[in-house]
Amino acid sequence: MSDWLKKIYEKLWSRVGGRPWTEIIRDEQKKTPLVFLVIFLGLGIMAGKLAGKYWWQILIGFFLGILCGHFWW
Repeated sequence: MSDWLKKIYEKLWSRVGGRPWTEIIRDEQKKTPLVFLVIFLGLGIMAGKLAGKYWWQILIGFFLGILCGHFWW
């Protein structure tokens, strides 16, 4: 990440919560994991209903997102 983009990001999160938003979300998820499980389950069901017969493409997209998220986190 370039320096100017990093500075903009730091200015943003220092005003919002004092920490990066990823850390804030992670702490909330550790406190109430069931809430996040239900939220993402609902989003997955909704995406599956909207996708219709192309549900498998959405599933592959979610899998790639989970895979990239694990490498990034």
